Amino acid sequence: MITIIAATNRAGSMTLRVAKEISLFLKNTTNKKIKLLNLADVDFNKLNSPPYQSTSSYANSTREEYLIPAQQLIFVVPEYNGSFPGILKYFIDLVSTTDFNKTFPGKTAALIGVAQGQAGNLRGLTHLAAVLMHMEVHVIPKSLPVSLINSQFNNEGKLISATKNRIRNYLQTINK
Repeated sequence: MITIIAATNRAGSMTLRVAKEISLFLKNTTNKKIKLLNLADVDFNKLNSPPYQSTSSYANSTREEYLIPAQQLIFVVPEYNGSFPGILKYFIDLVSTTDFNKTFPGKTAALIGVAQGQAGNLRGLTHLAAVLMHMEVHVIPKSLPVSLINSQFNNEGKLISATKNRIRNYLQTINK
């Protein structure tokens, strides 16, 4: 199974739009089960109850649906202040307090950065890679920055073909 994580809690984000395109592409090109986890849909009050124990049925069901069965994680990560969103780190911290060895170690992660700036959140992807590697996740060495994100969508709200092709080529490379 592949879990795609739209790594922001901002409703209606560009990150989610890119994650949805990735999900659609993978559903049409692989026989693996594809799950999309939008952090904007996560109830962090339920996830963190009791605090930093994540033993609630909500936390368990989130882990069991999206993380434990996944062999691969694809993080679509916007730039927040030169790094990745704090809500993603908070999510990782909360879901890793229980069943850590089933949740993260040994999985493979691909990182896609989304930013309005020129670098496509490369610095944030580097920060996230360090966190994931500490948790024994195998991070694919090549990440994909998507720069100038506001200009990457056409009038219908779909990714322009050049950007869509870059993402598809990246996904084909990591899923060989």
